[in-house]
This record gives sequence, C-alpha cells and structure tokens, in this order.
Amino acid sequence: MTERTTDDCASNPPIPGEYDGGHPATELFSLLGRSHAMAILFYVVREEQRPWRFSELEETLGISPNTLSSRLEELVEGGLLERRSYDEIPPRVEYEATQRALDLDPIFRELYEWAKEHGEETELVHGSPE
Repeated sequence: MTERTTDDCASNPPIPGEYDGGHPATELFSLLGRSHAMAILFYVVREEQRPWRFSELEETLGISPNTLSSRLEELVEGGLLERRSYDEIPPRVEYEATQRALDLDPIFRELYEWAKEHGEETELVHGSPE
C-alpha cells in the first residue's frame, strides 16, 4: 500500500478501511450505519419536518422501544436530532431535526431516487431471493 500525502487526500478522499479513524465521515458513517438510524432520520428530515413524539416514531417505523430509544439518544448526541421534554402529565418528549440533519436532505433525496430507480434490480431493497 502506498502512503498518501495531504494533497492526495484533498483530491481523493480515503477509501474506507484505509483510514484509521478520527475522520468526521468515519464517525458519521458509524452513526448512520446503526440499525434504524437512517430510517429515523429519513422520516424526521424527509417525511414531515416537524417535532415527532417517541410513540409516533415507534408506530410509524415499527422499531422496538429499546432500539428506538438507543438510536434517538445516539442521534441527539451526534447533533442530528434535538430532544425537547415538556413538564406535563403524562410527560411529553419530542424529537426534531437539527440544521445539521436538515443539511442531509439532498443526500436522502438522492438515496430515495436511487432506490426507486434501482429497487427492482437489487437485493438491497427487496432482500435476498429465496
């Protein structure tokens, strides 16, 4: 393997596995690669840009409460969602996309269009054939 210079990295981003970590993209890919993270962000960013209650996300996405809770916490810590809690009975907690997450909207749009165009051709969209 050849060593890359700073100039090489600027014009040719590192290939996954070629970089040891600490790169912002590595951290983002790790967060978004967690189960259901992309689905949560897609709905919060693309479907309706409004505050979402935990129960709405759970019902809409069909994610187990424990997994949903973990992903929401990670997305909040990652700066992609904002969590607001209200001092009410029963307690109300809402999640809304931050500007950082909204900046991902063009990427979500492209992924959505790619899936529509290639969905019939790929096992990624429909699962592996039986």
